[in-house]
Amino acid sequence: MANRPSKNANSSARGGFSLFELLIVVVILGVLATIMGPATSRIVRHNRVNRAATVIASDLQNAFAVAARQREPVRIQADAATRSYQFIDRKTGTVLRIRTFYGDTSEYRLTSLVFDPTTIDVFPSGISSAPVRIDLANGDYSRQITASTAGFVRVKPNP
Repeated sequence: MANRPSKNANSSARGGFSLFELLIVVVILGVLATIMGPATSRIVRHNRVNRAATVIASDLQNAFAVAARQREPVRIQADAATRSYQFIDRKTGTVLRIRTFYGDTSEYRLTSLVFDPTTIDVFPSGISSAPVRIDLANGDYSRQITASTAGFVRVKPNP
């Protein structure tokens, strides 16, 4: 007769994990989450400011293009309290665009948006009434956007 292996002959093969092994994994995941939490938050803040800066720079360039295309002056009017700005057809007073960077409805959630000066006019000739500087921030991370009177828009780190 052939020898048959007993049921307990292969006792080293187990079907699951012990409670101690699971506890070790949970502790390691907790330590990793604690380390990565602040770094992830910082990355999100930087990303929001950079995307907002890109949108604002694009909107400024668009304002110069709209004024030239419509052959009518366009007014850019900012409101620091609501962290928003709007483009207005200067002749009719019609609001062409409103952009908000504050609150739960905005994906950017900026803590600061400051235009200097708060109102500029863009003329059909491609010239604005004044150069503009825009400072935007989310927490400790900030960017600065400048636009010359000739419509040259530049995004740079805030000093």
